[in-house]
This record gives sequence, C-alpha cells and structure tokens, in this order.
Amino acid sequence: HLPWLIYLVLLVEFAERASYYCCNDRLSNLVELPLPTNSTWGNVVKVDGVRPSDANAGALDLGLSKANSITNFLSFAAYCFPLVTSFVCDLYVRRMTMLFIGCAFGVVAHVILMIAVIPEVLAKPQTSYGLLYLGVLILAWCTACIKPILLPLLLSQYEHETDIVIRDKKGELVIHDRDLTLRRQTQWFYFAINLGAFISLGAGYLARDKGYFFAFLLPLAIFICIPAILWPLKQRINDPKPAGNSILQDFVKVMKVALEGNFIARIKNGTFWEYPKPSNLKITQNGRDSWIRSKPQSGLYAERIVTDIKLTLNSSRIFLYWVIFNINDLGLGSLTNNLTAAMESNGVPNDVINNFNPLAIIVFTPILDYLIYPLLTRYKMNPNITIRVFIGFMIAAGAMAGGAILQQMVYNRSACGDYASSCDTQTDISLWQSCVIYGLTGIAETFANVGGYQIAFVTSPSNMKSLVMALFLFMTALSSIIDIIISPALEDPNLVKVFAAIAGVGAAFAFWWLYNYWNLPRDMEIIIAELLEYERSLAVLKEEEEEEE
Repeated sequence: HLPWLIYLVLLVEFAERASYYCCNDRLSNLVELPLPTNSTWGNVVKVDGVRPSDANAGALDLGLSKANSITNFLSFAAYCFPLVTSFVCDLYVRRMTMLFIGCAFGVVAHVILMIAVIPEVLAKPQTSYGLLYLGVLILAWCTACIKPILLPLLLSQYEHETDIVIRDKKGELVIHDRDLTLRRQTQWFYFAINLGAFISLGAGYLARDKGYFFAFLLPLAIFICIPAILWPLKQRINDPKPAGNSILQDFVKVMKVALEGNFIARIKNGTFWEYPKPSNLKITQNGRDSWIRSKPQSGLYAERIVTDIKLTLNSSRIFLYWVIFNINDLGLGSLTNNLTAAMESNGVPNDVINNFNPLAIIVFTPILDYLIYPLLTRYKMNPNITIRVFIGFMIAAGAMAGGAILQQMVYNRSACGDYASSCDTQTDISLWQSCVIYGLTGIAETFANVGGYQIAFVTSPSNMKSLVMALFLFMTALSSIIDIIISPALEDPNLVKVFAAIAGVGAAFAFWWLYNYWNLPRDMEIIIAELLEYERSLAVLKEEEEEEE
C-alpha cells in the first residue's frame, strides 16, 4: 500500500504531464493546417449557428513537415535535457528544489505559447512559428527539471533493499515483496502520467471551439497548482543534499582514460574496466610523464567510480531497444495525426482522438494491477520482466501494422487517391476506427515502459539512479532524431510504406530482445546482489575513514 506522500508525488506528475500533452497535442494541427473559415484565433467558427462537423482547428498552414519538425523537437529536447538537469541536481540542488525550478520554466513557457497564438501574431505565420519554438524550448526545460526526478524520488521512499517478513494486524507473518512493491509504485506512477495526458482532451475541444489561446491557458492553470502540491512535501519527504560532485564529470574522466590506446584489445581480453582504475594506473603508468603532468598520482577520480560507471553502462545499454519501441509507440505523432485528419470526424477534433492512448492506460492499469497480475500469480504464471517487455514491443508493432492497413483504406476511398492528406474532402472512414491504434499503443506502454522504468531504477547504483533514469528518457530523444531524419518521407503516397516499415522493424527488435534477454530476471537478481554488497562495502569504508579522521 502506498503512503499518502507518494500519492502527492503522483499528483505532481499528473499536473506536469497535463501541461506537456495539452501543448504537445495541439502543435501538429496548429502548424500544419490553415486557419478555419472566418477564424482569427484558430478555432472552428460556427456558420448559421452550426459548427462544421468535419473541420479541424488550425492556424499557420506550414505543412506536415514543419509540424513534424516542431513536435519532434519538443520530444527530443524534453528527453535530452534531463542529462543536464540530473548533472545540475548532483552538483548544486536538491530534487525538490529542481521541481520548483521546473514549475517556473513551465509558467514562462505557457505564457510564450499563448502570445504566439493571439490573432495579431497568427497573422504572421513565421513569427508565430518562431515564438512557438521558443515556448517549446522552455517547456522542454520544464519537463527536464521534473520528469527524471520524480520517479527516483518516489521509489527511494521505499526504504527496504530486499524482501522483508512482517507480522500484520491479524498476527500473521507476511512477506513484503520488494519487486512487486516497486512494480506497483511504477505502475501507478505511469497511471498518473496518462491521467494527466488525458486532460489534453479538454484542450482539444477548447482549441476547436474557442481557439489555441484558451487551449494553452488550460495547462497553465493546471501548472500553477504544482507548487501548492510540492510545498507540503518539502519538509516531509526523504530528499538528501546534493553530492557536490556529478557522476557525469567522473564519467567523462573515466571514459577518456578507458578509451586510450588499444582499448579494443582490452575489451576482448576483459581488462577494459581494470585499465582506468587509479590503483592500476599507479602501477602501469607511473613512469609516463604525460600521465603525471595531467593527472594527480592518486588518480583524477575515486576507485569506486569506475565500478559505478561499469554497472551503470551495463544496465543502460539495454535501453537502446526502447529507441525502436518509442517510434512504434506513436513516435511519429504527426504521421498518425495526419492519418486521422483525412478521416470523417463528425465533429470530433482529430487531435483529440489520440487521447485514447492515455485512456487505454487509465483503464488497463487497474485491470493489470488488481486482476490480471494477481490472477497469474495465484496460478504461478506471472510473466517475468522479459516477457512483459516483449508483449509491449509486439503490441506496439501490431498497432503500427494496423496504421498501415488504415492508411491504405484511406487511400483506397479518398477522392484524391494516394494523395489523401492534401485532399479537400475527407474519406467516409470514421475517425473512431483509429482508436484501435491509440488504444493498442497505450496497452503496450503498460508492459514495455513500466518494465523499462523498473529496470532503470533497480539495476543502477544509488548515487546514479537519476542519471540512469535520464539515460532511459534519452532514448525518446534518439527516437525523435530518427523521426526528424525520415520526416521528408512523410508525404503521400509513401505513408503506407512508412507505417509498415515501422511495424516490421519493431517486431524484429521484439524478437531480438526476447533472444538476448531471456535470462534477464536472473541477471537482475545477480546485479542487485552485487549492488547491495558493493554499497555495503562502501558504507563500511566510509565509516572507517570517518573514524580515522
């Protein structure tokens, strides 16, 4: 059972994600589509008291490529900048302070986005586009200050490093399973993410009915609530002082030494990580003048740092699989948004339909947590983390295969054939059919992303959990780079091939994952045991040093 403090942390994540998605989900239509008839705010204006059912909000009319560019830039920056914020957090500020800084960035970002969509600015599309980029940049810093901090802060409130046995209120001895506890916390953290994302539904209708100014005002109002949630937590939550030194600094120093000379030979003979240890360098390179001049004899970093980095990189390389998963998981947001724009909407904004992704997660998370997983555990069929992630990867690939089929149906029924995206008339295919794509990707995330978060936290040293979480989030940034590279191909008549290619690569990587990490649960147990032993030895060493002083 989660303490009430944890529920407050979940509310912070809810508010931040509501802010992010309310803005992110509006950008594609805002940039790609023109102003609706007689509109100055970007909203769909009523004609004879009736709002056209198949019209979508829009403003700048800059096309799919520029729309994809700004959405991918937001995704890239929001998941790249955490590497910087985790660095600053290690050096200077507590995690709670970083969350307050993120709030300040968020307020500024929303104000700039609102200025970018007032009628006087919308009349100058390039100026508006530039302001949108500035607002998106600051919003990315807001996300970077909050996103990589919250989950490590949340999970670190669980104080036990192993399973424990306690006596409950009935007097019976029961086991508190650490893995199941962390999985439940992560599962509900992800639930809060998507509950916040679901608020984007309201922003979509505001954009259509009132204009983008009011659509961006909604997340600003939500974001202002975050400090009120954070303040009661500040004095009650476990939030240690910053270490005063950043692991990123040590990482650069260690890797600079480790990659000297014939490092490939050292990789082959298993001495790659022994080479940069200060104790080894004193013996093997004491006579090298350049070494003595450029580095102190005691070494530029502590001996334990090499072991920390080795453990971190070994656990982090697994995250590369999420680069492909993120692309399958609606990574090409403008691609799916473009598909729905060509379908019959019957008054539903096309950028609202993607809320079926968080809706699927909101519905499916309690089902998993309270029905499916307990039932499978009772019959000793509970899938391990390898199987759960594989299931998530395959469901996401299946969603993109469904996108290819739906896109082909749009081409077949469009009056413009294979150029449906720029057609003046929509097809007779209902927009609601695309709910399958968004729903499947949402279900996929409850398996794959929750598993990824758990791997990131459990297999990393205690002083590197924020960095490892930032590395996991950075995979989304890498996915965005791939999206940007293939953006020129996101044009008719290539869209079916793009959907199919994404699905094929995603399925291939799913089976590759299954082959390479079949024994991951056992390996994680070994890593956890090594981490516990290693951190105990560090604690003993620290106590001895304090006694000597």
